[in-house]
Amino acid sequence: MENCKEELQQYLPEIEQFLTSVLLEETNIDIVSSNQVGNESALVEMQDTDIFLYARDEAYETDIIVVLDKVWFGLLSSIMLGIEEKERNDTTVELLEEFSADLSDVLLKEVEENGYTPQFGKIEVLTLAEVEERLAHGTYFWADMAIEGLADEKVRMEFLLGDPEAQLVKEEEEADSEEKAAEEDAEEAEAEEDSDEFSSVDAEELEDKGREEEVISARQIEFSEFTETPLENSNGNSHSMNLLKDVELDVSVELGRIELPLGKVLQMAKGSVIELEKLAGEPVDILVNGHQIAQGEVVVIDEHFGVRISNLVTTKKRLAGLHNGS
Repeated sequence: MENCKEELQQYLPEIEQFLTSVLLEETNIDIVSSNQVGNESALVEMQDTDIFLYARDEAYETDIIVVLDKVWFGLLSSIMLGIEEKERNDTTVELLEEFSADLSDVLLKEVEENGYTPQFGKIEVLTLAEVEERLAHGTYFWADMAIEGLADEKVRMEFLLGDPEAQLVKEEEEADSEEKAAEEDAEEAEAEEDSDEFSSVDAEELEDKGREEEVISARQIEFSEFTETPLENSNGNSHSMNLLKDVELDVSVELGRIELPLGKVLQMAKGSVIELEKLAGEPVDILVNGHQIAQGEVVVIDEHFGVRISNLVTTKKRLAGLHNGS
């Protein structure tokens, strides 16, 4: 735990490179502050709207928690789907799981080269209440980080690593096992007591009652055997991003816009000319589900109009739109 900050600093270049490749913006991550905090204060400043990525390393018996600002919902959905989903839902959770799994694969290679052999389970996207229930250590290494390059202002990210020497789960498991053993002993004692009280008179009454019961014929029902279909996703998640690849989106090209009073709109007739705000020669806007993702120039392909993409709208501009509530 003493060298956690230096270890974390060592992997930041790999994380920066991964974010740049996914989000199409050059990023820089700085560790603003770090400290060793207690279990009760580990999440005291977190918000219900924050995103919590949780993983358990069984090899080193430690929990890893990454906290992201809620703007990542819109950031990943706009990049990977072309639409902005600003709240937690099935789509954004699945995007975060895929994003986390890809980042984990990148970091695992670097970690193994440094001599570590972690054993991560599935990375889960949890709520604040769920994370509080999972806190399994008395102390945590905590780091507050800021990501530059994604928006006009820095994007917050926090990192928590449980202290393996301050485990709390084992004590709870021992208490549970002792309680369970006591319950089993009590059940066995009760069963023995019931069996002793069962007399021969009771047996004769049951035998007589059985003779009076109507005999019902029955036959055994045979069920077909079903084989389990193996999951394609290596993380055990059947909801793969491949399911979203066939989702249809509305793509439109906007030549220009203009605002007109209702009176002028009513005066329009066949042959009327509307002057747009956009100048001749300017690129047209390409929209996906009403959100601008690129600009291009109009071309003609075999008597059909087409658009050649000239530039993509930057991630910084999209994220700035999320901050402004657009």
